[in-house]
Amino acid sequence: MTTADDAVIWMRPEATGRGRAPGYTRSQIANAAIAIADAEGLEAVTMRRVAKDIGAGPMSLYRYVRTKEELHLLMANEVVGPLEEWIGPENSDLATTLSRLARATRRQVLAHPWWAQIVSVSTLVGPKWIDVIEGATARLGGLSLDIDEMMEIPATVRTFALGYAQNEARRGQAEANTEMAQWGPYISTLIDSGNYPYLRRIIADARGPHEHDPDAHFERALARLVTGIQATIAQ
Repeated sequence: MTTADDAVIWMRPEATGRGRAPGYTRSQIANAAIAIADAEGLEAVTMRRVAKDIGAGPMSLYRYVRTKEELHLLMANEVVGPLEEWIGPENSDLATTLSRLARATRRQVLAHPWWAQIVSVSTLVGPKWIDVIEGATARLGGLSLDIDEMMEIPATVRTFALGYAQNEARRGQAEANTEMAQWGPYISTLIDSGNYPYLRRIIADARGPHEHDPDAHFERALARLVTGIQATIAQ
């Protein structure tokens, strides 16, 4: 029976079961699930599949993880790298901290697209991610902001980077599936109608939709966001 003391997986021992030493670590289980999700998507991750891949019995995985949702939390926590990669050293200024946070979030989503699915529905996805949130919020501690503002600013940057990277990944998938080519004749019809002058300019002149350097495109958007945040703090 679940109690308040063991409802969260990180409040429990590595494995349950009287008199039996754990045969696997949570890290091993998480990495097996990560390999599946990276190759086939989050939908392919099931308790039975992970158990098979690590050589465990179909039901034995439940000694370590009670539900698929807990398995997702383990996966999301496992891929979060060292804190310095996310927010930099303690003496980093605000712009550096926020920029690092955004870049790390984008890298994470592009490397593991399923990660965004998990963190979008569960804010607290494990001790490593809580360390990131704590560290990023702490960087604003000397700016005379109230706790809501200190929480909202890193959250705004994370949300921007998360959504940006998800769209970036979807665009790449659409191009790989030749989806954009299928839309070509319809877009041409709209442009030829004369009713969409800005759509015509976007197609003909804008760099964004045809950006060959996605990193540069991201950095321009990020710079605008961080500059705007700094301006509101200054006010």
